Amino acid sequence: MKTIATFTTPEDAHLFRTFLESRGIRGHLLDEYYVQLFWYHSNAVGGVRLAVEEDDADEASAIYQEYMESLRQGPYPLQPVRAWPVVIMLSLLVGVPMMLFGRRHFQKAGSVE
Repeated sequence: MKTIATFTTPEDAHLFRTFLESRGIRGHLLDEYYVQLFWYHSNAVGGVRLAVEEDDADEASAIYQEYMESLRQGPYPLQPVRAWPVVIMLSLLVGVPMMLFGRRHFQKAGSVE
C-alpha cells in the first residue's frame, strides 16, 4: 500500500476515493475515524490518508493531480459583478421618500385610531 494523498476532512477523502473507484482503482482510507472523532488533531496526525496498491500508485497519483487541477479551475470562469448601480438606485428609492415624508407620515399610516 502506498499513500498518494492526504485530506483534512474525511468527507473530502471519501469524495476522492469514490472518484478513484469510478476509474477502477481501489483505495483505502487511513486514520479516517480518528480524524472524525478528534477533528482538532487532524493536522497533528497528518489528516486522512488515501492509500492504494503499489501497482496502481502512479495512475492514482496522475488522477489526483488532474482532480485537484479541476477543483482549482472550477466549473466556470468567474466574472466580476458590477452591482453598485443597483445598490445606489435601491438606496435612493428607499431613502428619498423617507426624507421627504418624514417620520410623521409613516407614524400616521401605522397608527390605529
